[in-house]
Amino acid sequence: MREILHSDLTLFDDQLFFYFRNKYRPEIIDYLNKKHHFEIENDLEFNIKKTNTFMWNGILIREIVQLGYTFEHLANQYDAIYEKIEKCKTLRELQVQELYMFTRYVDIIIHQQEMTDHLLVNKILHFLHLQIENYYTIEDLTEALNISKSYASKIFKEHMNTTIIKYGKELKIQRAKALLRSQSSITEIGEKLGFYDQAHFSRTFKKYTGFSPQEFRNQIQSDE
Repeated sequence: MREILHSDLTLFDDQLFFYFRNKYRPEIIDYLNKKHHFEIENDLEFNIKKTNTFMWNGILIREIVQLGYTFEHLANQYDAIYEKIEKCKTLRELQVQELYMFTRYVDIIIHQQEMTDHLLVNKILHFLHLQIENYYTIEDLTEALNISKSYASKIFKEHMNTTIIKYGKELKIQRAKALLRSQSSITEIGEKLGFYDQAHFSRTFKKYTGFSPQEFRNQIQSDE
């Protein structure tokens, strides 16, 4: 017998809020895909899903405001998503809109937090965030942006006070900290983030955190 769903229990799930506040886009997408599969399996009513999606729109805006943004700057985006939800006619359309809503708001946080007054630096930041789970080189970045390696390195260092490679590795380590809370093995996490092998991942993680991945995971488990 299928479970009858009357409310969205993820509204009370700290894990989803943790992913959102830390801008973990891939984890949010995976979480929502699993949630949507569960909703379909259990015949979630359209009107209930619509109400819950409206609620999420307000909750996520509030989360962003708490990070220091003003509602005036977010009002147009909030209204646009509200209208998209209103026009949905099926459960699947609402699920697609929910996924868009979460990822759109995460992108707003990422871009606003790291926006600089230099267009090229913003393009480099965008590339680094998009490639967080891939192996890449400076050459890959400069080819994608059609700029020279020396100029990209110089401009980025001037505006961000760090190197492109170091910044990229710091992004990967922050993502690794979140993934170490999951059931994925350390080898799987290292591969997912584009490291050569587990040894390379472990050395890099310890260099930036002072702990090996296993030590960090053990600390998380002891604190919970």
